[in-house]
Amino acid sequence: MTRLGVIKESGYSYGKKRATIYRLNDGIRIIGFKRGSSFDLRVLTIGFNPKRIGLGEGALKLLRPLYEVIYVNEINESVLPFWVKMKKRGLVNKLGTIRWEPNYEYMIS
Repeated sequence: MTRLGVIKESGYSYGKKRATIYRLNDGIRIIGFKRGSSFDLRVLTIGFNPKRIGLGEGALKLLRPLYEVIYVNEINESVLPFWVKMKKRGLVNKLGTIRWEPNYEYMIS
């Protein structure tokens, strides 16, 4: 995981909550909320890097030792297969809410 570098933690206010952001090399970010030994992951972005070369999985491998339980919420429908695969591999424990994307094929104008 040398390409990803070391994981750097910072925080910021998100409404009344304190969000945690983990920064890695090349614009890779993980954003969520700490809850004791659990992490509520909301955003995993690989920046402008190409998809499907293992950067998202690599970032989760660096995050995994920090928490007993990692659950993912507000999952976009289009990336649900990625999160299912990460759950099967043990990198996340629970999958939560899914944001279904509208199907404009059936919309009436």
